[in-house]
Amino acid sequence: MKIKDQTVLITGAAQGLGLAIAKAFSKEKAKLILIDKKSDKLNEIKFDNCQKYVVDLSIRKETKRFINKLKKNSFAINTLIHNAAILLPTPFINTTEKIWDQTFKVALESGFLLTQHVWGDMLSKKEGVIIFVSSRAGLEGFKDETAYCAAKHGLEGFMKSLAIEGMKNNIQVFTITPGMYMKTPMSESNYTEEFKKKWIDPIELTPAFLKLSSGRYQQMSGQHVNAWKFSKTTKK
Repeated sequence: MKIKDQTVLITGAAQGLGLAIAKAFSKEKAKLILIDKKSDKLNEIKFDNCQKYVVDLSIRKETKRFINKLKKNSFAINTLIHNAAILLPTPFINTTEKIWDQTFKVALESGFLLTQHVWGDMLSKKEGVIIFVSSRAGLEGFKDETAYCAAKHGLEGFMKSLAIEGMKNNIQVFTITPGMYMKTPMSESNYTEEFKKKWIDPIELTPAFLKLSSGRYQQMSGQHVNAWKFSKTTKK
């Protein structure tokens, strides 16, 4: 399906990579549903054909309340991009249940709930694209990131199983990693000065999301995609 004919739901859309993704899809005339917990940043967005919702995905009731709004308004989502995540670097000995729960609710549980909502409609239409933003933390382990790494590893497994189930109905599911240091509020807090010298504007990673949402990469469904490398390929 052409992007201009799609409704695209993006989480964590008020800043950083999520905002860059939203800008790219807005430029292609997609209808956007943007969610974030930062109301001030979200209200600054002035795209055409865009609906914005303030939702704290770390609170299950808020996530479910938002999903009920989607149901009430009969929004049919063609592409779901679950970008939202929180990283609270903490030694394991100091990792509380609250840190663990918040990290999992934002990265993994909300991804499950939103996917559960869009899945039935995608099955009936026999098409749809779901993209989970992952990272190296979904494939490796890092010091002081037990909760974050566990949540991202969970997204990887979730994606692989969904891709198998969705295959016969042309539902394409991917995880995607930036593949390059990027300048975002999260990286501002967590990157070393060395990494900050290498970072790029996240808008440079958005062609990968546009390509995957086109539905023309069914052969890649179930894969962990490097956004930097895939954005640089010539095929659109």
